[in-house]
Amino acid sequence: MNSLLDRLALHARQRPHDVAVRDDQRDLSYSELWQWVTELASALTLRGAGRVGLMGDNTLAWVAADLACRLARIPCVPIPVFFSAQQREHLKTSAGLDVLLCDQPEALRQQGVAPEALDHAVWMGRLVPPQAPAAINKLPDDLAKVTFTSGSTGTPKGVCLTHRHLDNTVAALAERLASVALSRHLCVLPLATLLENVAGVYLPLWLGASVTVRRLQTLGFSGSSGLDMDQFLATLGAEQPDSLILVPEIAHQLVAAVGRGAECPASLTFVAVGGGKVSVDVLLMAHRLGLPFYEGYGLSECGSVVALNTPDDNRPGAAGRPLSHINVTVSGEGELLVTGNTFAGYLGEPSRPDSTLATGDLGHLSKDGYLFVDGRRKNLLITRFGRNINPEWLESELRLAPGLLQSVVIGDNQVYPSALVMPTKTADIPALVAFVRTLNQRLPDYARLQTLHVSATAMTPANGMLTANGRLNRHEISRQLEHWLGQCEPWSVMDAAPVSPDVANLA
Repeated sequence: MNSLLDRLALHARQRPHDVAVRDDQRDLSYSELWQWVTELASALTLRGAGRVGLMGDNTLAWVAADLACRLARIPCVPIPVFFSAQQREHLKTSAGLDVLLCDQPEALRQQGVAPEALDHAVWMGRLVPPQAPAAINKLPDDLAKVTFTSGSTGTPKGVCLTHRHLDNTVAALAERLASVALSRHLCVLPLATLLENVAGVYLPLWLGASVTVRRLQTLGFSGSSGLDMDQFLATLGAEQPDSLILVPEIAHQLVAAVGRGAECPASLTFVAVGGGKVSVDVLLMAHRLGLPFYEGYGLSECGSVVALNTPDDNRPGAAGRPLSHINVTVSGEGELLVTGNTFAGYLGEPSRPDSTLATGDLGHLSKDGYLFVDGRRKNLLITRFGRNINPEWLESELRLAPGLLQSVVIGDNQVYPSALVMPTKTADIPALVAFVRTLNQRLPDYARLQTLHVSATAMTPANGMLTANGRLNRHEISRQLEHWLGQCEPWSVMDAAPVSPDVANLA
């Protein structure tokens, strides 16, 4: 059984009454889920759907529609809920969509299409005329999914993944987590996020476990990055999940809340943390508090997961060992290279062979096979003494600073790096400065932060400092930096003497 769909069919025959997917209204057994999937696949085929855009919140309908596209062998393009109108139009055009699916007819009307009811709370809207199909026609017949990522410029790029690629990734994840008892996963990230789609839906269904979905607002989310932690914890307490997938910011907030005395369900046995650099201190603090946090690393071009720590094979600070279906090496320039299960190509570009992928990430492998990720190659800061600094490293350390909402490390072609920071309204700035001075004492001399530029204005997608999915837009930050620094209050945090060229090991 090397196919997710084969395993779903098998579960439906052998364990028809076990819960496959649930929301706050109903439980859907494996036999019911398989019925939904087969009926929706037939409906899409009869209506001649060719390229499907899947919209909507985290619902049973979203899960069933996604699986139905796979069964019908119709390329599916999830549309992230946090995309702007301009990004959605770019996605529809570049993917050559002819159909939109959603669980809310009004959402289709807002896209300018007439909703048509399918089965099981799924609505379809035809794009007339269909969007230009030229780009997607160049891709392989085995194409299953196109996942769009929002890069530093904010323009989404379509990553094309085949059925074989996705199934290989899920099988490798199942192998890595064979020793972990997972029976009930709660989806926290949007289902259009590939990591949640693959590791949060496909993997539990592959294993015969159950998936719980909740609309994002009921989890406590608002906008692209707002989170009500009290509501989030209340949902965890009510659902009692075994597993979660968190991005670093949510992981940090959860650790901070539990550290203040908040209760987290004892049912949790595995919480994967990925999507960005995680501070070792956050991971160690999580384990001291009884939170089973395990860091992983991946990218869309590799099906979302490349390496992963587990309870019986964990090294805080590393991203874990690479999964068995791929091979990771390091180039002479320190860039991570992945060979094996890689993507089929980008939309609008020629399809690529399943060959070595240059990830754009810097890192290294330990002698016993653990993968360490040091940051993006293109984000390197180079000091005046020729030392390379990855800003993500220092930004991950700053996540533990008291009263700090956001930070971005700057300082290309300077003697030392500095940080542009956005504290909370009630933050104690001298305490924040003291934290950074203590941090400096354990940093290499060349990486010590010289100045905190304190801003009263938050970075948001609206002012261009964040991408639509809440990541730092470093290109725009660099362009606006002089303007922002002019409005900041500078605080010196450098206690050490200046670094000499000899100490800096100038090349």
